[in-house]
Amino acid sequence: MNHSLSHPFQHIFPLLIICLLLLPLSALQAADSFDMGNQAYMRKDYDAAITYYRQAAKNRGLSASLLYNLGNSYARSGKIGPAVLAYEQALLLAPTDPDIHTNLESIRKANGLYQPNQPWWQRVISILGADQWLLLATISFALFSGSLLIMTLVRKSWSIKILKTVAVITSVCTLLALPSALLSYRHRQDGVVLTSTRLKISPFAEAASTGAIQEGRIVTPIKTYKDFVFVLDKKGRKGWLSTRELGKIGQLDTGKPVS
Repeated sequence: MNHSLSHPFQHIFPLLIICLLLLPLSALQAADSFDMGNQAYMRKDYDAAITYYRQAAKNRGLSASLLYNLGNSYARSGKIGPAVLAYEQALLLAPTDPDIHTNLESIRKANGLYQPNQPWWQRVISILGADQWLLLATISFALFSGSLLIMTLVRKSWSIKILKTVAVITSVCTLLALPSALLSYRHRQDGVVLTSTRLKISPFAEAASTGAIQEGRIVTPIKTYKDFVFVLDKKGRKGWLSTRELGKIGQLDTGKPVS
């Protein structure tokens, strides 16, 4: 009896067809969820808008516009911590967007989170994102190195003067951009307190409190222990928080809805 071996493509081809058919469907679902979120927001049904935006994020991934709309929905529904987190994450993707900056500053000011005495260097760093600062530092260093190399090859005095000027300018840009990039990347490790709670003296649910901390505050995680994280806030206060009470700025995922 003859047994013919089936070609592997006979099994792969139907799977490819199914995948190609599902791709437009997935994109359509993402678009529908985003549009339905916009419609719910216009109806002032902010909880529904949050649900739709989060569904759109799962279907198509996060974008600055989606996070911005999500932040607006959280803000309108009174969830200050998640709103601040969404705006902060939106700025990672669109660091120069004026609308995101305006809404973030507004919600902080309205809820006692505004920092009017922000140092000038922090304002300068916030102009660009971490990736943009790193790109600027890389380009500046490349131009600096190139100008030094060319100076060893040319003989004309006017050319050397121009190259020296380029070298000075690019070296200054490199020295400014590199620390800015490092500080911006460090900010990605910070977290936002999602709900008003109390700092604990130890990583246990029944531990005593060291004081209250307001939702929307930016804190720096220091270490973790099981379901708790030890944090430091901008006022120098330290204590333990449950990991459920903290949203990481650099962790761009949809996570679980915040109640």
